[in-house]
Amino acid sequence: MTDRVWLDYDQAALDRQYDQRSLVPDSERYTARYDEESVRVRAALAHRRDVAYGASADESLDVFPAASRGAPVVVFVDGGAWTRQHKDSYSFVAAALVPAGVAVVVTNFSLVPQVTLDELVRQNRAAVAWTARNAGSFGADPDRLFVAGHSSGGHVAAMLATTDWRAFGLAADAVKGGICLSGMYDLEPVRLSARNLYLKLDSDAARRNSPIHRIPDRPLPLIIGYGAGELAEFQRQSRTFAAAWTARGYLLSLFEFAGRNHFEVAFELARRDSVLFPAMSRLVGV
Repeated sequence: MTDRVWLDYDQAALDRQYDQRSLVPDSERYTARYDEESVRVRAALAHRRDVAYGASADESLDVFPAASRGAPVVVFVDGGAWTRQHKDSYSFVAAALVPAGVAVVVTNFSLVPQVTLDELVRQNRAAVAWTARNAGSFGADPDRLFVAGHSSGGHVAAMLATTDWRAFGLAADAVKGGICLSGMYDLEPVRLSARNLYLKLDSDAARRNSPIHRIPDRPLPLIIGYGAGELAEFQRQSRTFAAAWTARGYLLSLFEFAGRNHFEVAFELARRDSVLFPAMSRLVGV
């Protein structure tokens, strides 16, 4: 009998559950569309590009201001298995939010394995802290600060939402809510999968980087979403994190996007006709 590694999965099955190409072998056509849509959005929307928020060359961000002052601001973290992608491929997430009166910041950061996952998360925390301190410079309200992310960026967004910001010289609740799409919120099965060949997590690192073990003692509204066409483990991760969140009595909206695979879910952020858009609007207060 084959040994089980996680739940009912043996090693090969668990590895497939954390390999998006096992379900979507043509993922490159979706990431190519990310690039195309991002070029279009940068041509259409005013923005500040390649703003430094840290010391390394990777620590930069793009700012897409809203037209009116005092707007809420959403800091977006891209996906890519923590190992690939760049902020320039994700300008498209501003397409619906900015015209609705929401400023958008898209972060760039160093990637695994050049840095550890701890450092990748730290850099994104620094990007959020920069946004809190500089929101006024692009007309946004630092007291209306939210985070969002997709895939591995959904994981990082959840880490940001559960951060105690006093360590960064901010109020503990500097982040007022989050939008976490197609993320991983318990990294123990990730550690047990083939992904750990590059993540190199031990059990302690997996736990401290698992949002499900970091749920704060203060209420915080979240939106969690995943595609009905995603890998079963990614669907389970979202549902389990949502259940843990609501068990604390915190506000949560959970979406299963019909007919969407993992890579298609990212576009829900950019669609005014998405079922996600009214919930995002309520969350940020526009």
